[in-house]
Amino acid sequence: MADEEAEGVGLPQKGLNMSKLIKDALPDMRIANETREVLNQCCVEFIKHISKEAQMISSKDQRKTIYHDHVQKALKNLGFPREYVDAANSVLGECKIAAEKRLKRKNSRLDKCGIPEEQLFEMQQRLIEQVGGFNNKKKKFFFGF
Repeated sequence: MADEEAEGVGLPQKGLNMSKLIKDALPDMRIANETREVLNQCCVEFIKHISKEAQMISSKDQRKTIYHDHVQKALKNLGFPREYVDAANSVLGECKIAAEKRLKRKNSRLDKCGIPEEQLFEMQQRLIEQVGGFNNKKKKFFFGF
């Protein structure tokens, strides 16, 4: 049964290019496909191990969501060196910066259109009402009500 559960578990191939990670770490080595699969499974097990510990910590904090501080505590509790916690903090910082950029880009599109957000919302509501009226007319036409 554990094999059945593990069968569908893995890292996304599109978002995380294992080949690129390996090539960056070992530029002069060729790695067999079986080795890549083993490395992928090791990554999955690492994530499961950290997640399980972080979940236990979040439960002790009476939280239903795992936050970054739970992951940091999990790394410390499991005996990982400070470099792992620092690397996790670095990635967290990069993610926050990327999220801020996406939000700014979204907001700048609204600013560039030159129409206030309230007016855009009103226009959207009118369009929704028009579509709703169209659907009601269709129903009356097809069902004879």
